[in-house]
Amino acid sequence: MSSTGYNPFNWKFVLLSQVMMILFSLVLSFFPKYFIEFYILYILVYLGITSVIMMRSNPLLRERRSLGEIANARTLYEEKKASELVNKDEEYLKETTEVMKKNFSSMGIMFLYMIILVLIYNYVIIRFVTNIDNTLYKFGFFVLYFELLYGVSFLMNRRVLKFQTNIPMAPTSYKITEKGVIATDRSGVFLPSKYLVDAQISQNRDKKYVEIKSSSKFPFHVRLYSQDIDKVAELIERVKKIELKKQSSAES
Repeated sequence: MSSTGYNPFNWKFVLLSQVMMILFSLVLSFFPKYFIEFYILYILVYLGITSVIMMRSNPLLRERRSLGEIANARTLYEEKKASELVNKDEEYLKETTEVMKKNFSSMGIMFLYMIILVLIYNYVIIRFVTNIDNTLYKFGFFVLYFELLYGVSFLMNRRVLKFQTNIPMAPTSYKITEKGVIATDRSGVFLPSKYLVDAQISQNRDKKYVEIKSSSKFPFHVRLYSQDIDKVAELIERVKKIELKKQSSAES
């Protein structure tokens, strides 16, 4: 759970984007007077389809129902002062600061990119297209134009996601319950027990944290800071055993 949300590399999003670019090109070429109506319809349909795709393909969204189960289960351990240890980890703070800087930089570049797109479309593309009499040529031009835009956006999204997914989440306060781990701060971190079973778990005694990394389709990379990392590691193992026992009972 380092950071996962909209994934432009999902084949469903790629296919949807390609279909929409072709439809946009068709409308702009053959039915330009209906562009506003089509654009409004596009927004509504696209939001609906992407919401469904994200819900089905993003395990983080699918597992949101586990939040209540984890929060309501019996608490085994609660850490309220992890922030003190996080703030002492200079290497981690440096990494998070660098990621934030790169993300802000990418957002600035994206904003500038959007402004340039508007200017190019209004002062170059429109003037060029009005001089094309053949509708099929217009269609081909718009397809090429949108594909170029998509290619640039694809590369920029790849750069942003690379920064977002390389750093672990470190909640400043959290609870370990019989159903998993859940942050009690605003980070939104939660780990259902079924995904802890096959997770990679390691300890750093110098910086006082237990690191849990995903080895499944449920993406997460979490650090649990604590003055008593032995206790945290022990309870994580206990939660895993409870889950394994539950799975064994369900199979028998």
